[in-house]
Amino acid sequence: MKSFFGYQFEDGNDASSLAEMLEVFEYLKPKASPKPLIRIGSNRDGSYLLPDDLENMAACFSPGVDNFKYFEDKVVETYGIDCHMCDYSSDVEKLKTPLIEGRQTFAKKWLSPDPGEDNIELADWIGREAPEGDLLLQIDIEGAEYRNLLSASAETLSRFRIIVIEVHSLWAIQDSAICREVLAPFFRKLSEIFIPVHAHPNNCCGEFVIPGTEISIPNVLELTYLRKDRAVEAPFPPQLPHPQDVSRNVSGKPPMFLGEEWLDGPRSLESKVKIIEDTLEMVGEFPNEPAILNRQEFLTRSVATMQRLLAAMLQADGAGAADEREVAAGKTYVLSSAYPGMSRKGQVAPGNPFFFHTAFGFNQFIKVDLGEALTVSRIGIGNRLDGYQDRAGLLYCILSTGEDHTKGDIFQLATGDAFATGELLQSEVELPPTKARYVTIISPLSTALHLSDLKVFAR
Repeated sequence: MKSFFGYQFEDGNDASSLAEMLEVFEYLKPKASPKPLIRIGSNRDGSYLLPDDLENMAACFSPGVDNFKYFEDKVVETYGIDCHMCDYSSDVEKLKTPLIEGRQTFAKKWLSPDPGEDNIELADWIGREAPEGDLLLQIDIEGAEYRNLLSASAETLSRFRIIVIEVHSLWAIQDSAICREVLAPFFRKLSEIFIPVHAHPNNCCGEFVIPGTEISIPNVLELTYLRKDRAVEAPFPPQLPHPQDVSRNVSGKPPMFLGEEWLDGPRSLESKVKIIEDTLEMVGEFPNEPAILNRQEFLTRSVATMQRLLAAMLQADGAGAADEREVAAGKTYVLSSAYPGMSRKGQVAPGNPFFFHTAFGFNQFIKVDLGEALTVSRIGIGNRLDGYQDRAGLLYCILSTGEDHTKGDIFQLATGDAFATGELLQSEVELPPTKARYVTIISPLSTALHLSDLKVFAR
């Protein structure tokens, strides 16, 4: 027998069909919200984004608080919503902040559909504490969410205007029995009453790719649901990541981002900026791998650059896009260093397996002189063709008007797992239109840099 958070299944390794996995994925994809999203909590794990639709909320129910209730304190202090908590693994005395008298309650109980002295059932709990009015549910109970919400009646679930939930072990959609009996019914049931308006990957536990697709799904995912009757009009499309998202739930691990497959349209500019900012925040955390510049200077300058370019792009109307052309072919370049037997200088041209090769070391780069200052809007790179693609796992582009590339605008290139493993040999990224004569591709890691192609689009 195999188990999945209280569910028992016969042993077997039957894989889910692609159709079954894609059905679950469609339930996870966020939709437009009728209200802008706000963050409740600080910039740490346990903070969540909710639609700004909290007026006249009768109460918040929060099972699984552990010993921290920063979210629940904010709900009371800022929004005037009473909050009821339960967690058998904690005690009132262990809570990092004391209960707010008359506004918060705590029960040393497990949330469970099963009867027992140490358990409390969802319908009984809300019936006792808040028999009337719309409710907010914030639930993080390490996998027990499946049994509790699957056993809850539609009447009970409909009491909640908003549900913020952390779902666990999503890898199991690849297991046919678990997918059919637990995960698909769970998300299907929620979709009958709610729409997801936000999704945020928890970077704690990795991700997996649905076989046969390019869809990556985190094993632990935070979802925000809004009851359908509150979403008649929805003018706020999902942003992944959202500018107010927590950068990383676990600070010692790299940030995680949901792919554009999670969106029904292009990723917003604000989301692209957020990806760059969160990635740059990680630079310099590895003591033996220095960043391109002093870390604080690097972060400060990069964030300031992106804020300036964001404001400029939001006002742009796309005029002149038809005049965009490829401008790097045939232009001269210089390398930070050269592999033995190769030159540090040359001209940009496609090569097989590569057209340049630096030596090994930190901050290896290729700097291309466009010959004049142009408005650069897009960069395309081709990875080495005969292996060693992992050396291009973390690359940045610096656009500068002068030869000193350390004083330019910095952008991260799209070099994800598929590019670093050689599954995807070409990568392209759109940039905010930026004036530059010199285009530098650089890696802050200890590696050798070698590409088969480099294209710069400008006007």
